[in-house]
Amino acid sequence: MTTNQTSTPLRILTTEEYERAYDRITSAAYRHGSRLGDIAAHDALTETFAAIGVFTPAPDIEPGTCTARFLPNDAEQYEPDMLGVWQQCQDEPGHEGADHDSGDLSWADDMVGALPPEATA
Repeated sequence: MTTNQTSTPLRILTTEEYERAYDRITSAAYRHGSRLGDIAAHDALTETFAAIGVFTPAPDIEPGTCTARFLPNDAEQYEPDMLGVWQQCQDEPGHEGADHDSGDLSWADDMVGALPPEATA
């Protein structure tokens, strides 16, 4: 995989911003006679925001895995359905090196969109 470097920092929503957007999309659907399910609402928000270069907050870390996460953010480099979908490294916690693998993607700590492993106390 080619390192994806850019001078423009990613715009990642705060949890509060995301929750407001989620409330608005589900309310709008309800006003128009539809109930937008939880998964559909999250998918619609993720894809809509990613289309304009804004990304959803990183999800909680899965227990028992490396804490490194990655956000595919380049429409020219990643498949459209991967754009904006957070990946978490599935390797053992504290594994050697700065390279990570989610099973779908691999990345290095220095790539744009990478959240390196969190320090453990």
